[in-house]
Amino acid sequence: MTLALSRQGIKPIAWLLGLALALFQIWFTTGFGVLDGSMMRVAYVAFITALIFLYVPGRKLPEGKQESRIAILVDLCCAALAIATAVYFAMHLTEITTRMRYIDDVTAWDKFFACVTVLLVLEITRRTTGWALVVVAGTLLLYAFFGDMLPRAVKHTGFSFDVIVEHLFLLNEGVYGIPIGTATTTLFGFIMFGAFLERSKMSSIFMDLACLLTKNSQGGPAKVAIFASALFGTISGSASANVYGTGIFTIPLMKKVGYRPAFAGAVEAVASTGGQLMPPVMGTAAFLMADLSGAGYLNVAKAALLPAIMYYLALLTMIHLEAVKRNLGRTPAELIPEAKSVVRRLYYLLPIGVLIALLAMGRNVVFCANIATLSAVILAMFKAETRFTFKSFLDALVASSRSALMVSACCACSGIIIGVLSLTGIGYKFINLITILAGNSLFLLMVYLMLTSFVLGMGVPTTPAYIVVATLGAPALIKAGAAPIVAHMFVFYYAILSFITPPVCVAAFAGAAIAGSKAMDTGFTAFKLGIVAFIVPYMFVYQPALLGIGATGEILWAACTALVGVIGLAAGMQGWLLCAASPLERLIFIGGGLTLIYPGLMTDFIGFGLLGLALAIQLAKKRSGKYGPLSGQAA
Repeated sequence: MTLALSRQGIKPIAWLLGLALALFQIWFTTGFGVLDGSMMRVAYVAFITALIFLYVPGRKLPEGKQESRIAILVDLCCAALAIATAVYFAMHLTEITTRMRYIDDVTAWDKFFACVTVLLVLEITRRTTGWALVVVAGTLLLYAFFGDMLPRAVKHTGFSFDVIVEHLFLLNEGVYGIPIGTATTTLFGFIMFGAFLERSKMSSIFMDLACLLTKNSQGGPAKVAIFASALFGTISGSASANVYGTGIFTIPLMKKVGYRPAFAGAVEAVASTGGQLMPPVMGTAAFLMADLSGAGYLNVAKAALLPAIMYYLALLTMIHLEAVKRNLGRTPAELIPEAKSVVRRLYYLLPIGVLIALLAMGRNVVFCANIATLSAVILAMFKAETRFTFKSFLDALVASSRSALMVSACCACSGIIIGVLSLTGIGYKFINLITILAGNSLFLLMVYLMLTSFVLGMGVPTTPAYIVVATLGAPALIKAGAAPIVAHMFVFYYAILSFITPPVCVAAFAGAAIAGSKAMDTGFTAFKLGIVAFIVPYMFVYQPALLGIGATGEILWAACTALVGVIGLAAGMQGWLLCAASPLERLIFIGGGLTLIYPGLMTDFIGFGLLGLALAIQLAKKRSGKYGPLSGQAA
């Protein structure tokens, strides 16, 4: 009995339930089975909730200490309640889906299961991501119940318990709204794709290819971090998880060749965060943005491409200049794989090629994810080291379910937030408030939205962070005249950048933990390395050519000048290009970089002039032998 009521003892139940969820998803998202959309979402939330209670303890215990049998029993009861909710919904599906909104009576059982569902969703969100999102959702729930007692500026007309229950539970407006609908179909499909790539060990090509490409480059390990984290991060839904996934390899290597611990941790944090900004998957946010903005997936991917390239080019330039000015070493020879070995395994990248090709053809995104996963399974069969056995195949299915737990819990909790916002209208009040504060100034409006996105994104994973800021912030920018895709990309960037923005920069903290550096030192270094991403959203609101919007010639010219500008900005931030730069030279580099990033003929002329001036000064100093002190050469 002791074994049965232990976390280890209930793992077989959790494994079977995880397998059932994966098979359920495959059956009903590939067209083999047909299920009502509402029932699909309810069943998915029930699966996810039960699995989290089975897998994730309610609190962390000291090492070696066992959970109490009562705690395990409570978790089993909560898992059973989640399943019971789905059973209740299935038994009353016709009545629930055909009811007259806000007119038909809400039964006592409706109220019971609604309360159970909301409380369980809040708890699974706390267990998987901490308190940040729970506090936001809890505050808004209190507002739904008691907002009619608040001052006039923020009060609402008041809602009965029945109306709140109906809105959040019986309709597809709350827990079972758009976020969980996207998680049920698109997000799970891409999570499964990533899980199969990882379990087959085909994802190892990312790191090996990165090491090979940067083998002769000074400061190579930091560049490995960029390539590996960008490739891995785009199919990962968490910047922090990406830091741990690749950082345990790259950060010690960076320190070994001479990078400061804080710099090494910051490079990994910025590179991992950038994976969420890089098409085609963008940590699964691309598909949510396609739904919420109405722009369509291909438009989202096209819009995200140039800013993401600028982000990584700036990071690559800064770490290269850091390596040059500190005369750092290269990647150790024993860690560089043989070129023949990497070339023979390049077909490991084919599943990603299949995915991109199908998406470019405009096929349904769930179909694309499933076919890409199938292609990974087929290609894995060509080598013994990647081949799936029956058990490893089942384990990969279960791993897919486990990987979906955190993001799905956040989507369900985000549904509560969106449900309260749509019911009470507080979102519109917020939009009106910041619009009034900004007056007629688009710049001030963007500053307020940036700060709001930082706050709402703090400590919250990519997907829910974007959902919350898109619901609150994007409409304000659209109201000011921005295109929907521009507005959504603006708030998305700043929600994601909260991962590397002090004081709550969780990706930088993760990097600092691995590097053994001071958390805030790493955080401010990450902020500096990611500076382009903090600037570019302002630019593309004024000049959407940076998002691929406009005439082809205009877009190409904007891309070329922006990429040159990024290099200038990076040189100014690092204080080095050909040699050490004086404070005045740094200002010239930064000014030239910023004016080139901003599309426009006049700004381009100014930018090229400033960068030409700074480069001429650097060349003159180089010829005179006045090198910077960090290079170890004559000053």
